[in-house]
Amino acid sequence: MAENENIVVNQTPSEEQKPSFLKRAGAGLKEWWRKQIVTLKRFPQRIPLIITVISSVLWLLWLFTFSRSAYEVSGVNVLGLIIFVSTLLSILVLPLFLNAFPKRSKPKVAFIVLVFVFFAALVALDVVYYMLSYDFLYVQGGQDEAWIAARPYIGQSFTYAIVHIVFVALSAISLALLPVYTPLIRKINTSKEVESNDIHEAIDVEDE
Repeated sequence: MAENENIVVNQTPSEEQKPSFLKRAGAGLKEWWRKQIVTLKRFPQRIPLIITVISSVLWLLWLFTFSRSAYEVSGVNVLGLIIFVSTLLSILVLPLFLNAFPKRSKPKVAFIVLVFVFFAALVALDVVYYMLSYDFLYVQGGQDEAWIAARPYIGQSFTYAIVHIVFVALSAISLALLPVYTPLIRKINTSKEVESNDIHEAIDVEDE
């Protein structure tokens, strides 16, 4: 008497059970977003840091326009110094911000105060640049309208100065309100849902 047992264990889901590409992509995106929120809950200071990085990058991208405009507005000699100091502060504020929030350590109040001082100085320099240039060109009549119209980058520098002021102000506000929205961020539910995977087993037993 021979007895043969054929046991077939099928752990591969059928075609109907495989998630579609859109579902897999959506699940991957959802998991990526969850990890970002988890990181943000641990390091909420990244919000003002990102805004600060954006403001610094924008200034560096617009540096040529500011420098060219300051060269043309030769009636105000201090513009070159203003642009140089703004560029220096825009670069130095980033490592200063990182030192204000060291990893595995409490925030350093002295560095945070210096960051606010840098923010205030950047806004003040933008305002001075705008006021001196505008006053020389349009109030004192340092150049005629045709001359100004032929140099559109001067008007662009005024717009850039305003946008830069807005981003620096947002950086300062987001940093000042950090103790307010940090508890709210940490209340976000980032627990991972684990779905049980059923293993389908088909066992065929044949007796001969």
